[in-house]
Amino acid sequence: MRLARTRTARIVVGVAFIALVVVIAAAAIVVIAIADSDERLPQITAYAYGETITVEPAEYCSLDLQECTHGELANLNVPVGQPLQLSLPKEIADAPWRLVMVYQSPDGDLAPQERYFTSGEADAVTVISDKSPAWQLNGVEIQLPSAVVDENGLPHARAVWAIKTA
Repeated sequence: MRLARTRTARIVVGVAFIALVVVIAAAAIVVIAIADSDERLPQITAYAYGETITVEPAEYCSLDLQECTHGELANLNVPVGQPLQLSLPKEIADAPWRLVMVYQSPDGDLAPQERYFTSGEADAVTVISDKSPAWQLNGVEIQLPSAVVDENGLPHARAVWAIKTA
């Protein structure tokens, strides 16, 4: 009987030791994976006329504009009279941000418009283009301000998500 208890105790200790090694190995793998992963930049989701795209930043810089990464301009067709819906991640919605919209009149004139949003004001926005007169939405930008200001005291954009819509 004593021999059976000793053998059972050894088996329990062995299984516990193996389980501990597995847990430590899994934790080490997670730590290494997190340390080696690139920091993911915020993405915007855009939807228009039955199509959804994910928009990466066209430019993303540090607050002082010293370190920047550059990406691509996104394309999403938005026919005249159709809305463009933008969904923003927390990193953008919880900061002050600016929406720049560029419209083109039927005779070819460009008309930029902009709207400023305060921190937490909106995590989604719908951009409308009117059918009458037929103003085409040519593109939009979402911009985050930097700590660098121009001669008028206005902040330069440190991050830009740009979508060509026409």
